[in-house]
This record gives sequence, structure tokens and C-alpha cells, in this order.
Amino acid sequence: MNKVIQQAHELFKKAGFDYAICGGYALDMFAGKEIREHGDFDILVYREDKHRAVQFMIDMGWDVFGRFGENGAVWQFLFYKVEDIKDSFWDACGGVWAIAPGCLPNVLAKIDRLQGGKHEVYTYKSRKWHVQDELEFIEIAFDGKDGNEYVASENPRITRLLDKTILYRDGVPYLAPEIVLYYKSGKGSMDSAYAKPRTIADFEAVMPMLSDESKKWLLEAIDTTWPDGYEWLDGLLS
Repeated sequence: MNKVIQQAHELFKKAGFDYAICGGYALDMFAGKEIREHGDFDILVYREDKHRAVQFMIDMGWDVFGRFGENGAVWQFLFYKVEDIKDSFWDACGGVWAIAPGCLPNVLAKIDRLQGGKHEVYTYKSRKWHVQDELEFIEIAFDGKDGNEYVASENPRITRLLDKTILYRDGVPYLAPEIVLYYKSGKGSMDSAYAKPRTIADFEAVMPMLSDESKKWLLEAIDTTWPDGYEWLDGLLS
């Protein structure tokens, strides 16, 4: 198994809450091979465990940054460092980035400080990340759960039974590929010069591997959330 995936699993399995590898690494786990190189690492945590997850990372010595806003054309975000989970300012974040102990200087080389003060604010632009040989930073995404169903953050009408949402390889949980592709079909991927070619490569590699049921779910989810479609995406889905 990929070393970074294994390190993430070793970290989170002692956290006491549910999680799953997502993003491009989840597609690798589904395919049983590396589809392409990855410049980031993503973990899914249910929204009900959001505070626990952030506090866990802080307790483990990681630096945690709340993420605000997005300009897909340049893949630009605003961040501020989370010092206290009781600070409601970060609660509006759609996700957080966690940076491993001792790795902050490397990551901040790609993040510009905008201002100091109570909330240190930074901006990250689409400069290429180096491929991680060791687990250095994690993007933690927060999604919903209602009973035995997963609820997508993009659209609460998009649901999936949990036993079809979280899959396993060698005991490591990962997000089902159709859900990963669903998120990759969004506007941020379409408009980003950084993300779009990677998304196309993921669709081309993984779509032929999906079951008919998974493809049907993906197509219906995309059509429900983005009914106008995207020209480049229509070609892939056909």
C-alpha cells in the first residue's frame, strides 16, 4: 500500500471518529494502482465530528488552517490558523488543511501571509505542490450523515447508503469512486487550470471500472446538481 495512505491510516485510526481517504488517492485504492501523481491528500470526516477532528489534529501537534472562499480560475483560497476550536470564526469553513509537525515552513513557502493579528490570514495560489513521500499535509473535508445515509455537502438531495459510500482496501476506509468523481465534476475542477487535466485523467481511468449501478448513481447525481452540464464533462460521460 502507498506509504502516505498507510501513514494517514495509522494516524486517524486512533482518533475515535469515522474517516475515509478521498480524492485521487481513493481512486487509486479503488483501482488497485496509482492512476497519476498526487499533489495533495484528502480525508473525509463527517460534519458531526468536525470539532473533534480539528482538536485531534491540534493535539497531535499539527498546524490547522481554516479555508475560506475559492476562485477556481487560479485555485486561490484564503486561510487562517485555528488556535482554538471554540473560536466560531473557523466554523464557517468548508474544510481545513492540516500541516504536520515540522513541515509548516515547507508549506508556507507556497502560502503568502496577508496580515497578522488575532487571525493570521494567508492565501494559496495554484503553484504546483511537490509529491509527498511522507504525510506532510492533509485537506480534511466535512460531509453530512443522516442515519445510514451519506449526504453530499454540494447538494443535500444527493445521498448514498453508507455501505456503498465507504469501501475498504486492506482494512483502510476510502470514499466510493463514484462519489469522488461526483465532487470532481464540480465548477472548481472545470475552471481550474490546475485541477481540470487531473480530473479528466481521473474520469478517463475510473469510469470504465465502475459498475452499472455506480455509473447510474454518478450520472443522476451530476444531472441533479448541475443540470446544465459541462461540455467537457459530457464527452467523458458519454
